[in-house]
Amino acid sequence: MASIDSETEQQGPIWELVGLSDYRLPSAPTATSARRGLSSLMRLFGRRQPASQGPVKTEDELHRLEPERLEAIISPIDWHPAAQLLQQALEQRSKLDPAWFIISPPAAGYAGLLETWAAQQAAACIPSPTYEIVAGDHSGWLADLPAGDAPWTLPRLERCWLRHPAGLGLVRELFDRLLSGKLGFGLIGCDSWAWAYLRYVVPTQAVRALTLQALDGERLANWLGQLAAGGPAELSTGSPTGSPTVKQKGTPTVTPTGTSTGLPNRLSVAHSLRPRRFRHAQSGNLLLSVNDDEEIGVTSELRYLAAQSRGNPGVALQLWRSRLRSEPDKPEAVEAEADDESDAKAGDESGEEAGGKTADKADGKAVDKASDKAGDTVGDKAGDKTGDRGSDKTGDKPKVETIWVAPAVDLELPSGLDEAEALILHALLLHDGLPTEVVEGLLPHARFQTHSLLLQLAAVEVIRSEPDGCWRVTAFAYAAVRSFLAGRRFLVDDV
Repeated sequence: MASIDSETEQQGPIWELVGLSDYRLPSAPTATSARRGLSSLMRLFGRRQPASQGPVKTEDELHRLEPERLEAIISPIDWHPAAQLLQQALEQRSKLDPAWFIISPPAAGYAGLLETWAAQQAAACIPSPTYEIVAGDHSGWLADLPAGDAPWTLPRLERCWLRHPAGLGLVRELFDRLLSGKLGFGLIGCDSWAWAYLRYVVPTQAVRALTLQALDGERLANWLGQLAAGGPAELSTGSPTGSPTVKQKGTPTVTPTGTSTGLPNRLSVAHSLRPRRFRHAQSGNLLLSVNDDEEIGVTSELRYLAAQSRGNPGVALQLWRSRLRSEPDKPEAVEAEADDESDAKAGDESGEEAGGKTADKADGKAVDKASDKAGDTVGDKAGDKTGDRGSDKTGDKPKVETIWVAPAVDLELPSGLDEAEALILHALLLHDGLPTEVVEGLLPHARFQTHSLLLQLAAVEVIRSEPDGCWRVTAFAYAAVRSFLAGRRFLVDDV
């Protein structure tokens, strides 16, 4: 799979529909990759890493956000803009196409995209068959599929087959009906791992397979900013190519922050939330600024998150949300908006008079500007408590909410995983999750052994049981699991 060099990224719409062969993985920043690789080698050989500057906020000083607060800070994915883009593409499709297949990486949530599209277009949305229907009599389910000219959608093709001699009949007959013209136009979603397997079972080369382009660093930063601001940007079809673009709507703004890339990074959304700043708990550096006036580029931290998640929006969002923290005594920590460096200097002096303890914990905007010019990350730590006091006294400076972002963690699989665990993990990925009784029936091991291994993998957070009753590989372990299976020459997906 080809990758995108971060230096050649071009600004464009966040959502872009592309052919499966045109999917491009984002690349990690070179310095970040080298540093993490060196750390892994030192751990492997039992060498102690050199002491570094202490964190601005230690894990003991912070706590995870409550679910309600997390939802308020980072809203769920809104698929309406992507569904509009999909409809625009469908309006230009060839009338000879029997179906389009939208391929979704694990946890990306593209089934939600197709369900949103169906609601927008008043199209029939076909529920998945039960496992009993898949492995048994499926004639009734197939007979209920729309046969007219109206388009319809089946969001989860991965639910229509099982890797078992009795579990392939339904999906084969579905393809026969599609390609023979017995059904109306179908918009069908399919998990990328299931699609990789089905290529050997049904004539997938006869249909069009599409996916959403991977989120590179810039797209990811803009998208996370939209979610933090409370809504998606407006789409416009006024671009020369006719593809939707983000249309600026004025203040308030969402801007990714960090080292400038020379690209315009301002993104506007209509929302009245107060300004928010996302700061790295280790360095104090600003990672993302929402509803703020800062004009800054995409940080290497967000570029690494894009690479770590393989450009998968669902995985990136889960990883990002898991890292958000606040201070226990200040769940809505705020910092005052300073208009020039003299305000920050005055705040620093008052902090010294209060005991010299505030310099390491404060976040003034003016200090941010000074530290950005000097390239000194220590400056980001100044002005927090003093900023709060200044805001209380004047009462006329807008308060900026500070969210702390814990350092990224790359999960490593437990040593000693063998063929039995590999078969379980592969089965879960091929079917986008399975309930216990189905996993036990698909694998060659004794049922009690499979059940025991499921519990062991769950105990180390490699998999988890979700509300729909299915076991799935966790977003945190996905990259490691994929590498583990590829190293054992198991079939893997293309995205």
